[in-house]
Amino acid sequence: MIDGDSLERLKQALQTHHRALEELESALLQFEEDAEGIQVDRPDSRDFELLSIPQVCQRLGMGKSWVYRRIHDQEIPSVRLGRTIKIRRSDLEQFLDEHRNPPRRAHSSLDPEKLS
Repeated sequence: MIDGDSLERLKQALQTHHRALEELESALLQFEEDAEGIQVDRPDSRDFELLSIPQVCQRLGMGKSWVYRRIHDQEIPSVRLGRTIKIRRSDLEQFLDEHRNPPRRAHSSLDPEKLS
């Protein structure tokens, strides 16, 4: 019988291994580009940061169904990589800017427009 602790350790080890493989792949690509004298214009890493659906949910404080609905309605741009959906951080920030409510004006009995 598999206990939860050993399953969690396996998941953590797989995630660590996955990140290490991604880093190795990136280093190999950089090495090949340097060896062949290829210069690649890469976007700023902050603009190109890809977020997973759980990360978007956490940042917005919303549930998965709400996020998936916005993606399906094309309100939030997304990209499918294999079987996963990713959202560029800059696209999420743009969505938030477009849906920002204007600040409310404070109601005051001393409003200069009402006094004239």
